Amino acid sequence: KQHKPKNTCVNEEAVPNKVNREFNERNSREVVVSDLTYVRVANTWHYICLLLDLSNREIIGYSAGAHKDALLVKQAFNRIDGPLSAIEIFHTDRGSEVRQEVA
Repeated sequence: KQHKPKNTCVNEEAVPNKVNREFNERNSREVVVSDLTYVRVANTWHYICLLLDLSNREIIGYSAGAHKDALLVKQAFNRIDGPLSAIEIFHTDRGSEVRQEVA
């Protein structure tokens, strides 16, 4: 069964493309990329957030849960071993989700 996301106009502000599809020969934590995806578990949609270091394609943070929200992303960042300040560029496709803030 396919998930049908809502079409809303969010995250349309122009942002410079610093990664420019140059994925190889990166230093550790130079570029971290992320994505949210969904899986069907027991007839219910669940969501997975992955954080990937482009230098070695290692998953450095992840979380899964029943809700696609800012807390899911925060939990993935909390799993990263080491300081977040070591990440030089954080890249995401920005999706179509509405912005949420988590304290």
